Amino acid sequence: MEDRAYVIDEEAERPGFFTKVSTFFSRDRDIEGDEETEFPTSPKLRVHQAPRYSITVRRQVTSFNDAVAAADGLKNGEQQIMNLSAADAHTREKIKDFMAGVNYAQEGHWEELGDNVYLLAPHFAAVDTVAASPKAQAQRN
Repeated sequence: MEDRAYVIDEEAERPGFFTKVSTFFSRDRDIEGDEETEFPTSPKLRVHQAPRYSITVRRQVTSFNDAVAAADGLKNGEQQIMNLSAADAHTREKIKDFMAGVNYAQEGHWEELGDNVYLLAPHFAAVDTVAASPKAQAQRN
């Protein structure tokens, strides 16, 4: 095998660092005399915005149509706080069963905040629950 030596033309004028940087940010990207250097036509910068997080508070869920609206919100990634106190007992149980199914399918979080008040959050939401204080437990019992 023979060794091949690559010869670099020392006399050819090459663009320096500052020339490369200044031409990278200018509209005219052609460098005279250096056909092999290719610069991208435009720098690709990606700016990421923080995702928008939405919480919907449903103060009085009294019908199954209200529950469907809450389910659609949960499917769209919106946290739902539902107060079922105003609904009759039979409708309340139907709504709880329906929302439990939707929440299970979305792999979301379900927390009971109070009597007939529920928090439903999408799977990507961080829901931290803190145990009730001894005083609050005594009042509840």
